Amino acid sequence: MEGMFPLGTGIGRVRAIIGILRQHKGRMSMSELATESEEDIDDLLPLIDACKLLGLTTIKKSALQLTDKGEKLTFSNFSKTMKDSLVSVEPFKSTIMILGDGEVQTKDLFTMLRAKGIVLHEDETVNDQMLKKLLIRWGVRSKLIVYNVENDTWRTHR
Repeated sequence: MEGMFPLGTGIGRVRAIIGILRQHKGRMSMSELATESEEDIDDLLPLIDACKLLGLTTIKKSALQLTDKGEKLTFSNFSKTMKDSLVSVEPFKSTIMILGDGEVQTKDLFTMLRAKGIVLHEDETVNDQMLKKLLIRWGVRSKLIVYNVENDTWRTHR
């Protein structure tokens, strides 16, 4: 699905990419970034996609460049910046719409996301595990959504 947040990306690794770009005046080629970050290209591409979807970078002529948002990103504003950015990226965008002001069981949330065409894997069990991991890793850590492990429900962060 176009605009879907890439799997396997972590907050710390995205921060590291932004930090490397800052050290190079906000712009560098992808090959330089791969060398500097010591990431395999297969691991680097999803990180670049995440940075782009979050509005932190742009790509021009095979070079990655920090946006104004990327330039202004700091440790202290990171969660708020991520929260504000994730609301327009799937599966977070649809999750927020589904949750509204209420609480939704995990099973129901994932069924509704599938109905909207948000499918990360053809096997339903694997898909649900991947979605849960992604929503917790990014949505919960950025304080966009809250997951209650005791009753297996989700709600928006208040």
